[in-house]
Amino acid sequence: MTPSRPWSCFRARRSKEASSSARVAGRPTTIGVISHGPSTRWDSGQTRTEFLTNRSGHAVVKGAMGNNAAPHGGYDSVASIKAGELLDLHYDIGGGLYKMWASPSSVLAAIVLGWAGCDHPAQLHYGWDLASAASLDDAIRDTTRRAFDLLNVGEVSAPLIFEPGCGIGGAATDIALLRPDCEVIGMSVVRAQVETARRRADALALRNATFCHGNYLATPFDDCSFDGIYAIESLCYTPANERPALFAELHRLLRPGSRMVVMDGCTCRAPQNEEERGYVRDVLAGWTFPAPCTPDEFRELAIQAGFEMVEQRDVTRSVYDSARRIAAIARYALLPLTQVASLPGIGRLLSSLGFGSPNHARRFVAACLSQLAVFDLGLGAYYLHVLRKPPDA
Repeated sequence: MTPSRPWSCFRARRSKEASSSARVAGRPTTIGVISHGPSTRWDSGQTRTEFLTNRSGHAVVKGAMGNNAAPHGGYDSVASIKAGELLDLHYDIGGGLYKMWASPSSVLAAIVLGWAGCDHPAQLHYGWDLASAASLDDAIRDTTRRAFDLLNVGEVSAPLIFEPGCGIGGAATDIALLRPDCEVIGMSVVRAQVETARRRADALALRNATFCHGNYLATPFDDCSFDGIYAIESLCYTPANERPALFAELHRLLRPGSRMVVMDGCTCRAPQNEEERGYVRDVLAGWTFPAPCTPDEFRELAIQAGFEMVEQRDVTRSVYDSARRIAAIARYALLPLTQVASLPGIGRLLSSLGFGSPNHARRFVAACLSQLAVFDLGLGAYYLHVLRKPPDA
């Protein structure tokens, strides 16, 4: 018998009751895994501050986190009120950060015309092989297409796909447009993101992309509901103690024989000195997530939940040019604004870009710059994970 589809949440965009039933406070997981990143570009004679200054052209990021900064996102549970507040602050209701992460023409169109009037990717994740892509927009969308292709649902009629951590719906709407017979359900812990995603889907007249507010650790969906699950840089928000529950829940949702594809950051090794600890601290605090697990930890979590590991691969080289672009945007667009934040109108501009305060913007800038050092020093890497629920599960 074919498992019933979670229609109550699938129709949530048009039903307040269904939307209400899907509301569970919380936030996604973290996954990650590791290995060796690209060739080292780090000069061992540099201090952390010198490295950041050389990349940014300014020393304003010095001590951005401070020695007493929280070592992770600052919450113990994705289901906590604090997690919701921090992530609301990080992503902000305006989606300003999303608007900045695109080709210049798309950024301008989103600012002038709004989400409904432009072809902005609306996806806040690394782009794939940016150096070879026609544009940043194409690189960002290619990451999503690759994740979707690895679900292997080409022969499945009208597949139902789940995206935990959908943001403002850019990836889900791309898939819905790419595969009209496919139904995509996205879920986010940030209510304002869900509202923006619904407005974007309405503007595109999409009936096969729906968005819910909720907690991926305890979803309202039936067992074996989905033909595929993908998560791109969204499962990196669950503290270590809640990761087993996350894997178990996502395993429960998949139909036997179906796949889950995850692209996310990872921990490669522990920092060895204060300089290295500073880089890690900047990234975790500025991007508001706990320390990712290692590849072995990821594999163990997956197997314990009942998954088979199909593939686990370091793909840092494929996203490194994209990481450099993020650093450039932070260096040349955001950093100058934080330096003149006290001037009339600048604080309002930072707020429109998704920052709750100048300090929030400075933390974000520090993370964008320090991510390159994390890759270059081999502290972290970007990984692709392909899991499968056994056919007889």
